[in-house]
Amino acid sequence: MGELAAGVTVLTTTSPHGPVGMTTSAVTSLSLDPLLVLACLANRSGTLALIREHGAFAVNILAATMEHTSQVFAQKPLLERFAGIPHQYVEGVPILEDAVATVICRVHGTHPGGDHTILIGAVSTASLRQGEPLLRHRGTYRRFG
Repeated sequence: MGELAAGVTVLTTTSPHGPVGMTTSAVTSLSLDPLLVLACLANRSGTLALIREHGAFAVNILAATMEHTSQVFAQKPLLERFAGIPHQYVEGVPILEDAVATVICRVHGTHPGGDHTILIGAVSTASLRQGEPLLRHRGTYRRFG
């Protein structure tokens, strides 16, 4: 599946200890009526457990300039990922200020998917900003053009 270019996102939510999030490319639209998105997260993901607990999350579509942010949310310890990352809260979840788009969701359902969980979110708010998205292809960050 590395041949399939994918947008890079950071899923974020709120925990009792502060904002948390993780990098993932396994995100897609699911339905227009009702408006739903789908994300696949590893069963062992601390972020997944906290999304289930909080009941809401944001899908932050990273800008082409946000490779460092993608790496931070993929590699740093869970509670250290927001250090130095500009963000604000909307509808009780943290959103990344530099993302090209943000979709805020309420947990609509979860389904088993092998070593991953399929997370379905009902969209409550979406915002779009200017800019090109960050992509992954063959394990490498890519940009349009």
